[in-house]
Amino acid sequence: MKNTVSILAVFALAGATFAAAPAEAAKKGAAFFDGKTLTWVVGSAPGGGHDFFARLISRHMQISIPGLKTVVKNRPGAGHIIAANLIYRAKPNGLTVGSFTTGLVYSQIQKKKGIRFDLAKMSWIGKAQSDRRVASVAANSKDYKTIEDIFNSNRPVKFSASGVGAGSYNDAFMFSAAYNISRKIIVGYSGSSAALGLLRGETDVLMGGMSSGLGYVRAGQLKIVLQFGKVLPGIPDARDFAKTPVQKALSTMMENQGKLSRITAGPPKMVPDRLAALRAGYKAAVTSKQLIAEAKRAKRDIDPLIGEDVRKAIIAILNQPPEIMGMLAELSKQKVDMVRHTGPVTKIKRGGRRIIITVGGKELTAKVSGSRTKVTVDGKSTKRKNVKVGMTCTFTWPRANSEAKRVDCKG
Repeated sequence: MKNTVSILAVFALAGATFAAAPAEAAKKGAAFFDGKTLTWVVGSAPGGGHDFFARLISRHMQISIPGLKTVVKNRPGAGHIIAANLIYRAKPNGLTVGSFTTGLVYSQIQKKKGIRFDLAKMSWIGKAQSDRRVASVAANSKDYKTIEDIFNSNRPVKFSASGVGAGSYNDAFMFSAAYNISRKIIVGYSGSSAALGLLRGETDVLMGGMSSGLGYVRAGQLKIVLQFGKVLPGIPDARDFAKTPVQKALSTMMENQGKLSRITAGPPKMVPDRLAALRAGYKAAVTSKQLIAEAKRAKRDIDPLIGEDVRKAIIAILNQPPEIMGMLAELSKQKVDMVRHTGPVTKIKRGGRRIIITVGGKELTAKVSGSRTKVTVDGKSTKRKNVKVGMTCTFTWPRANSEAKRVDCKG
């Protein structure tokens, strides 16, 4: 008995020492940040969810790490690949971290052009949210009231997506392929237009993060018919229908992906004590009553995970069985047929973010992204603000009144 007690005491002491080590490292690392400026790179433009959380958390980390100053820099483009590359190639001194979409897991598996990062090697700080993957339909849909209606559809199901490579497109392609659902993925629906497309009957199903249409669900306009992960009471879970190995693997992957949202990481091989300090500061920030209250006022939920737990979750998603790898290979080959409309520019709104032309007596409005839309005037690349009323422009886009892939104008 005496020996047993001694052995237990040794293990208890070892556990306490192990737990104390990160705390001591964090304390040492925190001293480095006194008077330093941390650059937080965001893979999207100002105003979106990634930007909101980066600014919220970095501001509160200035409190949890005394003397730290933070600056947020938006580096949108290439589906967050540009930002992830910048973060990955930064000096590992602890002064550069950043946020980007978990969709880059797909991009890395597919070995997309332009990727110069390895998510498994990055220095993971934490994640702020979960965004469970779901399938939603219009509450007043005549054809699709349940997930069984989608499985048994006698016509191609019209899924909406913002574009090829977007989470909504990836989810729709993978889900329909795994469950042998005849599909037509219609792109050009982003933000609120995705929910409005369902309500107008232009599309049938929206796949993606639960937050995408949550406001419309709360208003009783949209209805969630399937979830990946048993979180929402009374909603069928994908695992309940998963029979084949690929269906089970897909359910696991999408469930795991839904646990990770608003992720934050730094470059590989960050100085250990500085990484420990950033993790501790991040944890203190996202668990503070003040931050949680701010997020709640903005109708944002907080569901944090810190450091190594995030890294392990990322690696679990990266390691997929051959069946999923094959589907992702097919996904990488998908392209969208574009259409073109040409007409005189009659109105310009929001500094060129909306350009309106008249075609056949009807006004068509193009959304013009500062990062995703290529704009030319007289054959030369330019910024959207340089397009003027009176020019003749050609919109190249997946459908009318959506985001333009190209805007080519003549002065």
